Amino acid sequence: MKVVSKNRSPHGGRAILSRYALILDTVAQASRALSLAEIGERTRLPQATVYRLVHALLHVGFLAQGKRRKHYVLGPRLLRMHCPAMPRGAVRQLAQPILDRLASDFGEAVYVAKLEGTEVETLAVALPGDENLAFIRPGRSMPFHAAASAKAILAFADERLLDDVMAKPCIQYTARTKTTEHEIAAEIEKIRQQGFAVSDQELDPGILSYACPVRTGGAGVVYSLGVVGFADRLGYSSSDAIVSSLKSAAETLSNAIWDDAASASARAAGPLGGNNAGEFAARL
Repeated sequence: MKVVSKNRSPHGGRAILSRYALILDTVAQASRALSLAEIGERTRLPQATVYRLVHALLHVGFLAQGKRRKHYVLGPRLLRMHCPAMPRGAVRQLAQPILDRLASDFGEAVYVAKLEGTEVETLAVALPGDENLAFIRPGRSMPFHAAASAKAILAFADERLLDDVMAKPCIQYTARTKTTEHEIAAEIEKIRQQGFAVSDQELDPGILSYACPVRTGGAGVVYSLGVVGFADRLGYSSSDAIVSSLKSAAETLSNAIWDDAASASARAAGPLGGNNAGEFAARL
């Protein structure tokens, strides 16, 4: 016969998880940061319980302090679960206006790439005018050791992906392709320090590309943003000006993805506010 402690419900684990979920749902639905008192009022949970649950969620990064002291918003750990999983179409929609502007400014092709599993693929592209450039197309898989877009992601990836790339033989695409572990490791460190990657005729002969990581807060680097063109044309432009524009655009895209992830989390929370929240909490 199963013995249940008088002080512990057999469904206690599920009950406490439901209360954590209620706190997160309530914060996600709010249009601003909430205080402990506001969270308690909306969830109808005892204030001591709200205090304990909120601080536990803060500790693991599911909640974070808002701009005002003792006001809370969704945390980076929760949002980073959503950022990499954003639908490709949603990211394209956010990125396209940024890419179109850059393509017009540079007079060159610009793109956003994404880490998909253990590969980096071109996700969205903008071309200057009516040019049809065969070396840049959506869906193309970019090698980590030779493409600027993939290098910009690899430099900030976790050690497992880096070790996996280093363990595999690297194809020599052109005479300039770096293929040894020493060369690749040295370039990864350089990218980390300067904040951008370059592929100077390493993947396609005569093609030069710059790329910057798109840092989506606590989600790390899943995307990169870059410009690519013929080396004898793009190479005459100021590399400092190119990189500065790319970094600014990458930050704009990062903020757009982050904001969209937060909004999507709020939408996904569903209607648990108001009386429904109180009724739900009363059943726990």
